[in-house]
Formats: sequence, structure tokens, C-alpha cells
Amino acid sequence: MAMVEFTIVALPLMLAGFGVFESSRWFLARQAVGYALYEAARSGSVSGADPQAIKIAFERGLAPLLAPAGPVALDQLDTRMRRYISTWRLQHSLPIARIEQISPNPRSFDDFSDPALNPPGAARAINNSYQLERHLSVQSRRYPQGIGPRSGQTLFEANTLVLRLTYLHRPLVPGIRTLIRSLPSPENGDDYIRRARIEGGMLLIRREISMPMQSHPREYASGNTTFME
Repeated sequence: MAMVEFTIVALPLMLAGFGVFESSRWFLARQAVGYALYEAARSGSVSGADPQAIKIAFERGLAPLLAPAGPVALDQLDTRMRRYISTWRLQHSLPIARIEQISPNPRSFDDFSDPALNPPGAARAINNSYQLERHLSVQSRRYPQGIGPRSGQTLFEANTLVLRLTYLHRPLVPGIRTLIRSLPSPENGDDYIRRARIEGGMLLIRREISMPMQSHPREYASGNTTFME
């Protein structure tokens, strides 16, 4: 009888403890990837929104969460982080994170690219200098209220870097991944999220950040989506 009473009392406490443990891990990861996304945006703002610069800064920003403890040189840290992210990709058949550049996007360049910054064969660029003067003297005459017809943005918005992060968090408590896999499939057609939830049983951490550009934004052939792999 005592054993039955102990089980009745202990089981809910144990489940609650597992829940607190997993919730704590998720909140810690969310804070860490938020910092990494800030570092990625800061690097992108001074590099013309270069996807490679954004990726490297994000990987380094994840060091407090993923890198082993102890002092390490920067080049060794980069190697460790790339090894961890590559290993994750092999284990789960999915990149650990995805960064989407929401702005500037191709429509932003359609409306606001500056021919003076686009020599033949070069990528399109948006002029970051003297934005207020350009908005008042050029864009407001070109477009009603300075709002581009394709992007729906002003010159100021086209010069704002907006990044959206999707980070995959792997639960450690037994049974949670199975529970996540049993949830209905997302209906938005996002294959990355669908595979992460239905096939991987991962919890998603979604963050978004906006940061004014400190350099001329450029359009890159690699597109507006960067996977960490």
C-alpha cells in the first residue's frame, strides 16, 4: 500500500520536474539564439547584408550555447562550431537553423536600387547615404509618398535589415519528441518546419530582428535564405 501511495505522489512530481527541466532548456536556448541573431544582424548591417557575414556571425554568437567550456582561440571556435553544426545536419538530416532576410528583398531592389552603385555586371544596391534628402528630393517625386509600388516600402524601410530566424531545439526528456511528431502537420507549406516537427520531433524557436543598415544593401545571387549547415 505504501508503494502505491508513493507512486501516486512521485509520478506527478517527476513529470513536473521533467517539464521544468525541459522548459528551462528551451528558455535558455531562446535567449542564446536571440543574442546570436543580434550579432548576425549587426554584422549584416555593416557588410551590405552579405549572407556569408550573417552566417559566420550567427555561428559565433551560438558559442555560449553550443561550444565546449574553457578558453579557445577564435579560429578554433569557428572550427568547433562548424563541426557541431555539420554533425547535427548528419544526425537529423536537417540544418539546425534557418535565417530568412525579409528586408531588403528583391522587390526592394526593384524600387530603390541606385544605378550609380550598379556598374555593369555588378549586383544591385540601394543607396544608404543621405536617406532623408533622397526620400524628399527623389523618391517622393518618383512614387506617391515615397512608397515603392512593388515592395510597398519607403527608402527607409528598404534600408532596414529584417531577419527571421527558425532554430531547431531538440528535447531531451523521453517522449516529448514522440508527442511533437503526433501533432497535426503545419498547413503553411513550409517544408523545413514540417520536417522539423513531423520527422524530427523538434521544438521551434522563432525570432525576428530589425536593424538599420550602416552600409549600402546589396542583392546576392545566393538569395534571401541562409541555412546553418
